[in-house]
Amino acid sequence: MVMDAIYGPDGHDRVVRDAAFNWDANLDWRKLRVGYLKSEFEKKPEAEEPPKEEKDISPQEKAKKDEERTRKAASRARREYDKRYDQAALEKLRSVGVKLVPVELPKYPYDPMIAILLAEAAAAFDELTRTGRDKLLTEQAADDWPNTFRTARFIPAVEYIQANRARMLAMEAVAKVIKDFDVIVAPTSSEQLVITNLTGHPAVILSNGFRGADAPKPPKEDDGSDDNIGGPGTPVSLTFIGQLYGDAKLCAFARAYQEATDFHLKYPKLETPKSG
Repeated sequence: MVMDAIYGPDGHDRVVRDAAFNWDANLDWRKLRVGYLKSEFEKKPEAEEPPKEEKDISPQEKAKKDEERTRKAASRARREYDKRYDQAALEKLRSVGVKLVPVELPKYPYDPMIAILLAEAAAAFDELTRTGRDKLLTEQAADDWPNTFRTARFIPAVEYIQANRARMLAMEAVAKVIKDFDVIVAPTSSEQLVITNLTGHPAVILSNGFRGADAPKPPKEDDGSDDNIGGPGTPVSLTFIGQLYGDAKLCAFARAYQEATDFHLKYPKLETPKSG
């Protein structure tokens, strides 16, 4: 219902096409061609780099580097732990009759192309930055949006154009691979997240379980400021990628997976506020 309400042109954005959203609740999803990013599901976390000897470093700099190492170690441990949920998802799909075909997305320098996203986001919120009201935003760390809006002004115009040229090549190459499939299954944290942001291919992200009590402890207490802590009890997810304008088939497949599991039926335990 949400997709039906938001798709199509609104009269303001000239690049939006008037393409139909042909939802069919009776679609036989078992006939869909399904691939999966085999190497991403089998990818091992990067090995920890040995600490370098650091001379003439201030206590503040040392504390910052130690915190970064702790964060990276926690992230590696969480990714390794989460692989069990990815593998369980593949097994579940196979058990309901889905034939998973290994596929790989083209290799391109996707990360440098993120400069396009940063520049366009900064342009969209330019008034916020110029008026100084960006200081009112609560998150002000180096990687938070207020600071990326500010630093995006230093992206060279030549590099922005070159990134867009590379983006077009990537869009064509990715579309060529995806045209052979209705759905491609991928780990949510894999590089596809950057790729689909650049190419425009639709993606559905849905619940795939919850981390158990044996999950790695987060590097810090969850105070609500970080959406990627991932301690015990937090949810994990799975991503399905589709063809351009293939949203309806993608949603039908996601619905079938959701009905084959019960993750979407689980709710957090709410404590009753104490009176007085």
